[in-house]
Amino acid sequence: MLRRRVTVCALLGLGLFNACSSDKASSANGNGSAGSAQSGASATVAGGSSAAGAAGSGVSGGGASAGMSAGLAGSSAGLGGGLPSGGAAGATAGSAGNAAAGSAAAGSASCALCDDFEGVAAGMPPDPTKWTMVAPDCTDNAAVPVVDASQHHSGNQSLKVAGVGDSCHNAMFGNSTAFKAIGNVVYGRFYVRFETALPSGHVAFVTFPDVTVGNDLRFGAQSLALEWNRQNGDATLPSQSPVGISMSVVPPAATWTCIEFMIDQSQGLINTWVNDALVPGLVADATPTPDVDTAWGTTYRPNLAGFNLGWQSFGGGAMNLWFDDVALSATRIHCL
Repeated sequence: MLRRRVTVCALLGLGLFNACSSDKASSANGNGSAGSAQSGASATVAGGSSAAGAAGSGVSGGGASAGMSAGLAGSSAGLGGGLPSGGAAGATAGSAGNAAAGSAAAGSASCALCDDFEGVAAGMPPDPTKWTMVAPDCTDNAAVPVVDASQHHSGNQSLKVAGVGDSCHNAMFGNSTAFKAIGNVVYGRFYVRFETALPSGHVAFVTFPDVTVGNDLRFGAQSLALEWNRQNGDATLPSQSPVGISMSVVPPAATWTCIEFMIDQSQGLINTWVNDALVPGLVADATPTPDVDTAWGTTYRPNLAGFNLGWQSFGGGAMNLWFDDVALSATRIHCL
């Protein structure tokens, strides 16, 4: 028992139990999935169970770091176990934890794209293996988005976009591989923070190139509230009526807001969650709802080839904004 206790204390003292990358603990709520990963590892040490590897490798668990921690803890349990089964359980846990550590580069093995912008030095563009600068119109006056340490939802950094106030100079960065890797139904999550209140004019801060029509599916805001917009035909979701606008959400300034979406491309369906709550005005389904998706229609079937974040202003004004904890997956990811 003494040897086991010493081993656990040594691991804790080295700070091995912590969360990794985009699924690490959120500074906004002071806890998160990392805690559950640590609890799983601790339980393994106490009981000699082989669950430690699983605790570290779950989709919403602590990711690579927690998986390694669980594996090490399990191995320690095996070393201290008085019975043969204790050693076997520890060895199994150690193998599982090490495997999880190698497979979860961004905190979740199921993420086609995960980025919390911690792996690049502040002041530099985002990871070039994940992102490229996107120029849908012209960018000669648009600042290149850079990793920034002045704001962060989790960890110590986020990505800052200095958006200008005209429709030509767009500050956007994009990923063109994740959508293709995921397939038809894509779930996304990101945190965004606006320096000031959104303008009343039309703006977009997420765009999805649609190869079917050669234009973008856009997500942004108009009349202060969040909306979807099709560049082709300029349809909006919800409708820009007082009732439609009231069924959306006005995100606050200087606050991190969690936004999730689901796009079923073959069915033309869209769901949108803000801070884990489904927003009725940001849902497109097979049954048209007045002031929501009646004008949007039921025939739209996108073929999306990318995922771009940044700022486009169509008369809305300039904005400094930050993105953090970005993820794309084949299943819902949820807020941290």
